[in-house]
Amino acid sequence: MRYKTIIFIFALMFLTLTIFLFKMQVLEYQKYRSFIDSLMQKTRLVQGTRGTIYDRNGIKLAWSTKVPYISYNKNLDISELSSYLSSDQIDKLITSGKVELTIEQLHELEKLGYDIYYKEIRNYAPHIFHVVGYVNSNNVGSYGIEKTYESILRGKFGSELLLISPSGKIKQKILKIQPENGSDIYLTIDYTLQEYISKEIKNYENPGAVIVEDVKNGEILALVSYPEIEKQLNLVNTYEWRKILNDPTKPLINRATLGLYSPGSAIKPLIAIAGLIYEKTDSLDVNCSGKFVYKSSSGKILGTYNDWLLSGHGETNLIKAIRVSCNVYFYNLALNLGIDKIKSVAELFKIDKKTGIDIPEVEGLFPDKNWKEQKYNEPWYPGDTIITGIGQGYISLTPIELLNFYVTIANRGRTPVPHLLKNTNVKYSNNVNLPEEIWNKIIQGLKEVTSVGGDLKNRGTAYNVFKDFKYSIAGKTGTAEVENGKLPHSWFVGFAPADNPKYAIIVLFENGGGGSEKAAPFAKKIFEFLLKGSETNG
Repeated sequence: MRYKTIIFIFALMFLTLTIFLFKMQVLEYQKYRSFIDSLMQKTRLVQGTRGTIYDRNGIKLAWSTKVPYISYNKNLDISELSSYLSSDQIDKLITSGKVELTIEQLHELEKLGYDIYYKEIRNYAPHIFHVVGYVNSNNVGSYGIEKTYESILRGKFGSELLLISPSGKIKQKILKIQPENGSDIYLTIDYTLQEYISKEIKNYENPGAVIVEDVKNGEILALVSYPEIEKQLNLVNTYEWRKILNDPTKPLINRATLGLYSPGSAIKPLIAIAGLIYEKTDSLDVNCSGKFVYKSSSGKILGTYNDWLLSGHGETNLIKAIRVSCNVYFYNLALNLGIDKIKSVAELFKIDKKTGIDIPEVEGLFPDKNWKEQKYNEPWYPGDTIITGIGQGYISLTPIELLNFYVTIANRGRTPVPHLLKNTNVKYSNNVNLPEEIWNKIIQGLKEVTSVGGDLKNRGTAYNVFKDFKYSIAGKTGTAEVENGKLPHSWFVGFAPADNPKYAIIVLFENGGGGSEKAAPFAKKIFEFLLKGSETNG
């Protein structure tokens, strides 16, 4: 009898449990589904940390930190948490839904089984925004190097299995797939140089751009666009973001690769090369009186074009024309050549084409007859050719494109692709085959810009800037006229040492006046910084 009673009790208990499980898992499955699932397990994706971006010398330019935080849910034991979190943290947890933790709090709460999350924060060195760029709220590269090399930098996802108790605490973590951190990369940037230029350029009121390139291999040692974003974008609030967007100086734009400008007299070596290819320029000496009068075949004056030196430069050949930047010489030369020949040389150097640099850039414009016809439905006039000869009119180039042209001259025809990712392979985008005599004359003219003195009509346009300089510089000033009565853009572009080039530099100051006023003195500072450093390292 007793044996039957025991069997009955066990049968009843089993029946009751079966009915309860049937009710919970079948009849009321939807009601208890989330409870059952959470009671058993939870799978969570875990992303590897984004790779670090270094300069050429191992200085961190962009790096990630993981910030621990706890999120609010109804299972949290607030009274228990109050023993480990401050009252402000508790308030923030309840009101905003999550709160950051200190390292000490992290360890204590993990011991108790609380579910800890991690937010990856991207950090950036100052003065590098226009090169490195930034990531969006999901830590995806959205601009600059961060975007270009997103696939290399981004960490790969792993996953972990969490066993969770009914109270919401983690009982066990089982790593299913190991996350992979993104790869680190090294840039060609010399951060010491980048920082020096960025701080010095703040002494000027004019927006501008500066690029320093290694002539031999195309490595970009510094790329500065001013003004810059001085605060990390991931720390900018809505008000600050609107302020940045509405800033008339447009600090978001990378002027070095996205800004389009008239090159002014910095284009004259291209016109000179066209003359040496197509004309007997030795017999094209010009007596510059300070103005060029363009007449029709019947002798009617169709236009008068002034030189920057109204008193004129007197007898001028090609090398002197480069040295003193004689407008009248290049008015004559451009008109004799015609726009088709000039355009063909521009195409030879790919002067208005993207350089291939590994951050966003835009294509420039070197106009011709077909372009004007399509753009304005107007014919190309001789006056268009005349002003093209001095870098005015429709020409618009980015600083990186104009620098690329001078790097080609420095290398006597070879053009390494400018790049920011450090690697050992040098790639070339162009090889311009010209007689050595042409390169010699152009480079001689550029050297005389900085080295030949004398009176105003004979001395180089940057002589007063470089006359006491220890190093030999080949370069060209540029003064690009703009509309609305504003001061012209100030340019200097050149390379050094002149006879064995290592560095090429371009400096642009918007509305900075003449090229010898602001751009050339600033370039001198950078050359001095670079070449002194070369002596020290050499």
